[in-house]
This record gives sequence, structure tokens and C-alpha cells, in this order.
Amino acid sequence: MTLEERLHHGSRAKEVLENEAYIDAFESIKTDILEQWTNSPARDADGREKLWTCLKLLQKVQTQLQTTLETGKLAQLELQHKQTLQDRLKAGWGLFTE
Repeated sequence: MTLEERLHHGSRAKEVLENEAYIDAFESIKTDILEQWTNSPARDADGREKLWTCLKLLQKVQTQLQTTLETGKLAQLELQHKQTLQDRLKAGWGLFTE
């Protein structure tokens, strides 16, 4: 994936993570899973295991979005660094061509 693509994906991930509807849905689902897990009978090991798996998958979605956001931030820094380096090289070459 190019730096520009990583930057774009990072921006999109940020939009999702900051989206009020996403935040509300995520918290609602997480709360529901935790309540079901807490209220489940100890003898229902299979049901509790499924709820635990659901919770872990939900957290994995959040982690993936956060990772994509951070990757986008790093891509932006790298693009800025490349642009600064190009600008310095151009300025340096300008000194020698006069």
C-alpha cells in the first residue's frame, strides 16, 4: 500500500472512531455482551465462551481501526519528511545554478 493510501485509510479510520453512531453502537454491544456474560450461569461454559469470543472480536475491530489510524499518522509524517527533504534539495540545487 502506498503512503497516500495509508494516509487515506488512516483518515477514514479516524472518521469511524470519532463517529458518534459508531461509538454508541460499540459501547452498546460491548455492554450487552458483558451483561450477558456476567448474568450467565457458571455451568453454561459454552455460552460464556461464545460471549468471550464475541467480546474479543469486538475489541479486535477497535484495535484494527486504531492501528489503521496510527499507520495513517505515520504515513503523513513520512510524506511531510519527504516533501521537506525535496524542498531542501531544490533549495540547495538553486544555490549551485545561479
